[in-house]
Amino acid sequence: MLRNLVVASAALTFVSSALGQSLPRGNAIFFHPDGTGANQWTAARMYWVGPDGLLNWDRLPAVAVYRGHMKNMVAGTSNGGATTHAFGYKVDGGGSFGKDGDGNATPPTDRPIRALSGYRGSLMREAQAKGMPVGIVNDGHVGEPGTACFLTEVGNRNNWDEISRQLILGRPGNKDRDPQVILGGGEENFLPAGADGVHGPGKRTDQTDLIAVARSKGYTVLRSRSEFEAFRKELVAKKSWTPKVLGLFAAKHTFNDRDEEDLIARGMVMPNNPQRLLLYGGKPGTPSYNPPTVAEMTAVALEVLDRASRKARTPFFLVVEPESCDNFGNSGNAIGTLTALKRSDDALGSMLQFVAKRPKTTVLTAADSDANGLQVLTLRSRESVGTTPGNPATGASEVAVPLDGVLGRGTAPFLTAPDAQGNRLPFAIAWAADSDVTGGIVSRAAGQHAGLLTSRFSGRFDNTDVYRLLYACLFGRLLPPSRGPAPSR
Repeated sequence: MLRNLVVASAALTFVSSALGQSLPRGNAIFFHPDGTGANQWTAARMYWVGPDGLLNWDRLPAVAVYRGHMKNMVAGTSNGGATTHAFGYKVDGGGSFGKDGDGNATPPTDRPIRALSGYRGSLMREAQAKGMPVGIVNDGHVGEPGTACFLTEVGNRNNWDEISRQLILGRPGNKDRDPQVILGGGEENFLPAGADGVHGPGKRTDQTDLIAVARSKGYTVLRSRSEFEAFRKELVAKKSWTPKVLGLFAAKHTFNDRDEEDLIARGMVMPNNPQRLLLYGGKPGTPSYNPPTVAEMTAVALEVLDRASRKARTPFFLVVEPESCDNFGNSGNAIGTLTALKRSDDALGSMLQFVAKRPKTTVLTAADSDANGLQVLTLRSRESVGTTPGNPATGASEVAVPLDGVLGRGTAPFLTAPDAQGNRLPFAIAWAADSDVTGGIVSRAAGQHAGLLTSRFSGRFDNTDVYRLLYACLFGRLLPPSRGPAPSR
């Protein structure tokens, strides 16, 4: 039934939607599982539902191949890609973070830019200015670029303190409205250096207590699983409540992005089960244990934004990023990557349920790059994984590429969930690189304007087109493609 509702809503392809023509407005959800290409989703499908199964990701009916090159490089970066998504123009891949250019360069090259619509800020800031409730969800630091580039403008992605400040206080010199929802990690950059937090000491050098500031602005602040659960119960009990909510469920990220061997050496395994790594949260008994998942945070964000948008009689805009997909991949942690993908797929399930309830909603997915180039290798036995030959030049010695099993190198192989014949097949994970690569990024969509992805962008879905499609969802107008660099302001 759910699948039929989603497909039916996606069937509204709006074939007559010429550039500039008025389109029905509705809610927009941008889902950015960082670092995930087609190979990652294939591996997740095999492991969690079997080679013949269906993920929620598979149920998004509209499909297009994503092109993610930057203004100055063929591969995307997290900060440059996110800025492009948020503004609709290609920017320098190095330091851009809500601006074009690097503030750490000599001389600095960062400059404030206008968005494709001409607005003096991102798509999310323009939506706010028009009275739309907005929110961000990240299982990493809320200041990660995939979410924060939609709200903040800084000289470089490493300026965590200023990014966090702008999330709460807005951009300097602008009268930005408050986001309705901010959920993720990053407590350390919301508290003064040395101040005690739930998850550890603060790190801010300006002595600003952003948590206190947020409370003074009317935010409900959550920092633990118990507070999150209490908030969910209160939402259920108070049907007309439209809170602003700030959740900070870790000092930095809610996940432990290290390779398997490192986590084992640090004792980051589940008590009484050393075969299961502690991939998310702190150790049992600590306030950081068992943080809310990206799916749980997404469900709460959708409920809060839905209430706020119905009250304001305007669409809402939500950006969700499971940063863990990218960071576990960059750490060469195969089981961490597969787990992050499962959690991401669960979040997609929450979004599809929401689309079934609120058909005037569009879900769009994209990743800016592929983390480490994950590859699945078939195995002929269930013995511990070893290495696979590389591809040496003629006459060169053979290169032995290590493989990952369930606990890293030299451990038992992964087994797929049963296929259509009931077979569980062994496989291993190899990594093509130790950084982000272009990969095979596939964008998918469901809901009211999903058909635009295939009717308008099937042959070319550029990273700048993320902005264009989302703008059409929120404002009812498909803008022309961007040409040249973003205009300064």
